[in-house]
Amino acid sequence: MILNDEQSIKKHIKDGKFSSLYFVYGDESYLSVFYANSLASAITDTSGMSFNYYYFDSETVNFDSVYEACETLPVMSDRVCVFVKDFNFVKATADELKQYQDYFSNIPDTTTLIFLMSSTEVDVKQNPKWKTIIDAVNKSGTVFSLAKRSDNAVADLLVRSAGKRGSSITKENAEYFISVVGNEMNILLNEFDKICAYSFGKEITKELIDEIAVKSVEASVFDLTTAINSHKSDRAFEILSQLIKEKTEPTMIIGTIAFGYVDIYRAKAAQAQRTGYSEYLKAFAGYKGKSFRLEKAARSAEKLTMAQIKELLDAVSEADIRIKSFSSDNNIILEELVAKLLYIAGGKK
Repeated sequence: MILNDEQSIKKHIKDGKFSSLYFVYGDESYLSVFYANSLASAITDTSGMSFNYYYFDSETVNFDSVYEACETLPVMSDRVCVFVKDFNFVKATADELKQYQDYFSNIPDTTTLIFLMSSTEVDVKQNPKWKTIIDAVNKSGTVFSLAKRSDNAVADLLVRSAGKRGSSITKENAEYFISVVGNEMNILLNEFDKICAYSFGKEITKELIDEIAVKSVEASVFDLTTAINSHKSDRAFEILSQLIKEKTEPTMIIGTIAFGYVDIYRAKAAQAQRTGYSEYLKAFAGYKGKSFRLEKAARSAEKLTMAQIKELLDAVSEADIRIKSFSSDNNIILEELVAKLLYIAGGKK
């Protein structure tokens, strides 16, 4: 059985009809860890004081050790829980994979074996061994396949979370917070804990987010684009210098700048067509929950001609090709790009 939505997974854990085998993985490690731990806690005491809980956290763990733990009888409990984090299935030989598959269908009824993949990417297309393992677990147990939550769902979570902490945040500002910090859940929630504590029970405003939150690379690059379009050369090179200092991948910087100018191009096209704001949102569904991007793009689009926007996109494309094609200093290419963008956005003055 494969469960790939959170509601089904929550219900499965709550019902308490546990399988003997689980494989937990997904695009968001935070969710995978959360539901694997919730499952283990529902099965037995995981505090470290239990005789019925065995935890293995190593790529080098021997399957024989896992086997021995699984064969242990529970003590004053219905089940034994064996929890294995990031088991290295990729290194398994064909014979070892066959051994695992055979055992998966013969795990004792009094044991639940949980494989959590939180730091290991599970890509069935890149490595067929993952498909072999997932198919085997699906046949004998349960697979939790967890996708990233949408920004809309995360924003709702932040609104509820702020309320529980005695603070408050609007849905719009929660979406803005995600745009600033990024949607990596571990980082996002740590930053949100910090800003909730700093707010002292007051509303979390956009100004407070700008003051306290540590910006993601994407947010910093969008600030770079804003500085360029506002002809603030000192600010633009200051942001670029910080990104280089933090060893941000040049391709990521250029890619995010390109996204920014694509936003502006779309905004300009909408303005030329006299398309209403609501129609703009419908036309580009990828902006759902990210209206702040459209607002920024619309403001920048008013300052630029369509010819300038096309020229800006051409400059970004040229820099992208240079970085991917030549062995020259990438930092110099980035500095030249920012200078060129400032020149074009400033009307070549």
